[in-house]
Amino acid sequence: MKNKGFTLAELLGVIVILGVISLIATVSITSSMKNSKEQLYDIQVENILNGAKTWASGNVFKLPENDGEAIYLTLAELKEAGFVEKDITNPLTNELFSDTMQVKITKINNNYNYEIVE
Repeated sequence: MKNKGFTLAELLGVIVILGVISLIATVSITSSMKNSKEQLYDIQVENILNGAKTWASGNVFKLPENDGEAIYLTLAELKEAGFVEKDITNPLTNELFSDTMQVKITKINNNYNYEIVE
């Protein structure tokens, strides 16, 4: 009489192979998700800077006049004026960006430099 089926060693081999495959897939997916969140963070920061640039184009008289001078805008001011979405989220923390986050606008050689100050 022949027994049909798999031996314990064969079953353990299959389980180990499936475990290795799932480990590789998990690491790959986790890395991909992290990279996507970092890219989305960069896009959100760029949206905030673009909102500040749009604000600056309508408030030229408030911009610094001399090289090296700077002004600061808070994210709350940009939200109130409608230049940034009110519910803009930091994808790295899954929380709203702080309203106290600031955009520094500096005049350098007749150009304006925009940067986030946290």
